[in-house]
Amino acid sequence: MHKDDLVREIEDLRGANAGLQDQNEDLLEAATSLTHENEGLQETSDWQKVILDTIGSNGQDRDIINKLRSGESYQSIADWLRQTHPISRNLSIVPASEQSLVDVVKRVEKHYHADEPRRTSSPIVSKTRWTNVSASPNLIEHLFDLYFTWVHPVHLLFNEIDFKTSFQSNDASCCSSPLVNAVCAMACHLLDNEGVDVSRRNVDAMALREAFMVEARSGLSPQSYTLLTSIQTFAIMYLVDLSSGKARRAAGYLRSAVEYMRAVDGDRKHAEAIEVSMWGVESINTFWAGVTYQKPFALELPHTGVFEFVRKDPDEEVWRFYRRIGDDHDLPDRQSFAMLTACNQAKLFRIVHESISLFCGARGLINAQIFLECYKRYVDWKDNLPPDIKNVDVSAQPLPHILFLHIQYHTALIHYLNPLAHCGYFSESSQDELRRMIVFHARSGIELVEHSRRLYSARFAMPLMAFCTIHLCDTLLRYSKDEPPASKVAYFCLSILQEARAGFAICGPLQELFCRTVKEFGVPLPDNIDELMGAGARYGMDDILDAYTRLSYTPPYNQIVRYLHPSIADQWPDEWRKMISARPSRTESSSGKYLQISSLLNS
Repeated sequence: MHKDDLVREIEDLRGANAGLQDQNEDLLEAATSLTHENEGLQETSDWQKVILDTIGSNGQDRDIINKLRSGESYQSIADWLRQTHPISRNLSIVPASEQSLVDVVKRVEKHYHADEPRRTSSPIVSKTRWTNVSASPNLIEHLFDLYFTWVHPVHLLFNEIDFKTSFQSNDASCCSSPLVNAVCAMACHLLDNEGVDVSRRNVDAMALREAFMVEARSGLSPQSYTLLTSIQTFAIMYLVDLSSGKARRAAGYLRSAVEYMRAVDGDRKHAEAIEVSMWGVESINTFWAGVTYQKPFALELPHTGVFEFVRKDPDEEVWRFYRRIGDDHDLPDRQSFAMLTACNQAKLFRIVHESISLFCGARGLINAQIFLECYKRYVDWKDNLPPDIKNVDVSAQPLPHILFLHIQYHTALIHYLNPLAHCGYFSESSQDELRRMIVFHARSGIELVEHSRRLYSARFAMPLMAFCTIHLCDTLLRYSKDEPPASKVAYFCLSILQEARAGFAICGPLQELFCRTVKEFGVPLPDNIDELMGAGARYGMDDILDAYTRLSYTPPYNQIVRYLHPSIADQWPDEWRKMISARPSRTESSSGKYLQISSLLNS
């Protein structure tokens, strides 16, 4: 080929290549434009989904339609819903561009970068990657410390030391990936980063929590359901979803934990672990049945004794007032008494379970003898508490789980005694005495709730405490409007729930339920109700059902009192005297006051 021809051919090729490059750039530009357009459409779809999901669920349909007609953007309406409808503050509210789990994890992890060694009881090194959500040992350590400070001592489902040892040594006997993820998910409810925008913090905590829950669920298979670690996981997943205002789904996890617990086969070597889990699950199951007025998922309790094979609080179990990184440096360790508390909580809930069974017809119609036999068991339980967990005077600074144990006791007695005041069998004077007994327990319980708030704040109290608070305050509104003033009771309850709502979404619908009771009794709502409830917050029927699985927290007395024998009032004086005479003299004990109605009436 001639040299000139070759040059011309090269130039032609160069020209063709330049044309291809221009064409390629046009294609890349078009692709980029399509990508941005797709992201915009996806973002618009996210805003639309929030609006569509909210319509019909919270009573704001007309407001939403009016905003759409006036030409407001999807984004502005979704932002408005985010502020006015807290129960809808989930990931769908955040645009897809901000939902990247990697970004969320990075944002959260940077707050837990440890510049100096921490004094922590949680392991920071493990040979196994127990969770794929985060590889940051500082974040996992922080979540563990939150869980074992606030959740574990209240809902003791496994041995803390055994779990941490297994976690650190790559041992699956007391640890599993689903269990680790469930623990971390529950701890996300307690994230409380100072210096972080509250809205961003809540969104990040929700995203992180959901990521842990997705991984916990994906790690469970039908073949693993009967493993003890899976049962523990189910129970914690119940707590996570209940806290999030998803009680209807949470109930399924609790039922699974109860039913599969019955199928566990274990030798004496694992007797302690099985017993701890069994009574932890049964206590949650019975509590939930008691506050929602339904039958427990298992009507029969295990026939074994409580904590027969369990060591009560080894010395190495400690409790530290931990909320944020930094708290671990200058706060003292205290013996936790967590196992001892759990043991006595299980004993209490055996009695509560018996109470529920009585009002489900387990022994036919309830006469005075049957009723007072069970009542005496409550009082004996209180009298026989070990000294280490008996004193709840605020000056002794009792630990939060010990305070909650006593709060549960007073709440349980209110539930047990209330039907007597509504059955219509007692004289007016006897009903007055019964009401004053009930009020005594309500005041005692509320005093302990206030102790807990003063010492530890309501922000870190478990959501089951919110149920107790509502029932205790409701009792005073019904039976003692003037002492203390009903308006103060209303404010106290709503402010407690406001503090807890920062981490537990369920408290919003519970506030709504309590406000309905306040209005029912003609008590004025606090002047700062918008601040307490969240500006514009509204909760519809589905929100209430997802918080409580019922549309009201008041007992269905028409179903309950039919199990009381019509002669219970006539039998009561003789049976009461028999019970008093059979008890040893305990003039100084508070429980003696519970039995001596005259002492209570004169107090």
